[in-house]
This record gives sequence, structure tokens and C-alpha cells, in this order.
Amino acid sequence: MSSSKVCLYLSLLSMAASAEQSSSDLVENILEGRVLQMQGRFQEAKLRFESALREAERVPEQADTLAMALSNLASVQIDLGRLDEAARLCGRAISILIKTAEEADSRVQRLRTELAALYLASGQDSTAEKLLRQTVALQARTSQTATPEGAYTLDVLACFYARRNKLALAEKTERQALSVLEAISGSGSLSIGESSLHLSVFLNSRKRAADALPYAERAMAIFKALPEPQPFLESAARMCLASIYAGLGRGDEARAESEGAVRQFEAFFGPDHPETGWALLAHAAVLRHLNWRREARAAQEMGNRIVEANRKQNHLGDTVPLETLLPVR
Repeated sequence: MSSSKVCLYLSLLSMAASAEQSSSDLVENILEGRVLQMQGRFQEAKLRFESALREAERVPEQADTLAMALSNLASVQIDLGRLDEAARLCGRAISILIKTAEEADSRVQRLRTELAALYLASGQDSTAEKLLRQTVALQARTSQTATPEGAYTLDVLACFYARRNKLALAEKTERQALSVLEAISGSGSLSIGESSLHLSVFLNSRKRAADALPYAERAMAIFKALPEPQPFLESAARMCLASIYAGLGRGDEARAESEGAVRQFEAFFGPDHPETGWALLAHAAVLRHLNWRREARAAQEMGNRIVEANRKQNHLGDTVPLETLLPVR
């Protein structure tokens, strides 16, 4: 889901573990919604999560349960490309948790970082930066820097630096995030995989394809080994590998991985989804590097058409997902 295709996966696990006395209907709707979401059946998942939210709203005193329902619904809105609606739901979840927990609560910090990532993905960089700076300062004051939440904030901050073309600072910050995750006993492999993928993107964007390759390979291995499939992340890692292979002169592998990634994005999200559009733009960049100019132009035009249509419809802002960053040749 969108490093910008941001995902609330770890936030959901955290809140699910602490939610108590959830109704059986609520739990069933959330579990079924997650299955549908992983299958790319987003509208059906949305209906399930909306039902779960209605169940949670009947017992509003259970803040954890209500925040969890809101976060699940926000996650599928991201999949549907509705970032503004996802940000609204995420903000509501934060406000609910703050009423029963302190500002420094790990769930609040993670959701605040997620909200910053949503603002970053929708092109509202200044708002994202403000949220991130506030979160980093609070984590420093409360000794939460060497935590999964602290690492996640560093990860999103690294993405912000990359958006500002401060790639050396992005690399340094991402290495800090990865170091924290690797040092924490029991930290999830998913977060290590995402951090490794981002680091590989930053290194490749600095024309260090050989350095980027082991991190991209590590990310792919982690995603494939997860008990719950992560088709978006696998596709993103595959596109990153294609770009790296192109930089290393491994043309056949680059094209095969790039074409495969586009097919996976299209199969999971559909042909007109913005993620498919961004995948086509990344594919076009790989093809240009391999000197397949006619094919690159066709992919570029198709990707631009999809992205522009969705930008007008969903107010996505002027943003490029990290997976499409390629070295300037």
C-alpha cells in the first residue's frame, strides 16, 4: 500500500491488539473486509468496513474499537485513490484516541505519521512537514525515537526529503529508520521490507544501482515470505528492481520485471486506477533508459491520461510515488 501508497497495516494490528469486547459482527466485517481488500475487491471491502464502523459507533465509549474501524475504512479509501477521505477518517480516529489517551500514546503517534504521509501523497507538503516535525519533537521528548513508531516517522520523513530532492538526507534518514527496526526485537518484517524498499529507491535515484540492489532484493524476499500476501508491495519492489537492472545494464531483466510489475498493478487495482497510471509512467522511464522509445512514449501517454483523470476526480495533488523515482541520466 502507498508510501505513498500508504497503508495503515501496522496501525491496524496495534489497535486490534488493544481493542476489547468488540462485537462478533464488527470483527467478522473487519476480517472479511481485509480478505476482500487483499484480493483487490476494494468496493466490497469498503462496504464491510462501513458496516464495522456502524457497529463500532453503537458503543462509542470503546475508543480503540472505533479508531480501528475508522482506520480500516481509511485504508481502503487509500486503495480507491480517495486520499482526502482517508485523511478525514484518519484525523477522526486520532481525535477519538486523544480523548482517552495521551498525546504521546504510540497509536496516536503512528496515526499522526500516517496522516502526514497522506498529506505528502496528496501534494500538501507543507502540512505534511509540520505534522512530521511535531511528531519527531514529541517522540524525542518522550523517548519514543527508538520504537516502531519512531522508525515509521523517520521513514515518512525520508520520503518527504526525497520529494524535496534532498536525496542524501533521505538516504541518511531512511538508514536511521532501518537501523531502529533491525535493533528492535519483534519488530515486523513488513516494516523492515518497506524501509529497505525505500532505501533502495533513494540509492538508485542517486545513481548507485549496485548499492540499491541488495536492499530491493531483501524487500522482495520479505514481501514474498509474509503470511498475508502484499500484492502492492511486491509489485512496487518489482518495478524498483526493473529500474535498478536498467541502471546495471541488465536490459532483458529490466524489461521483464517492468512489464510484469505493470501487469500486477493492473490486475490488482484495475486498468484505470492511479497506481496503474504511475506504474505505466515508471515503465516508460525504464523503456526510455533501454532505448525503446516508441514503446516508452505509448506507456507515458497512457499513464499520463490515467493519472490526470484521477487527479481531477479525487484531488490527488501534484505528486509522484516513490516507486517512480529513477536516476536522471
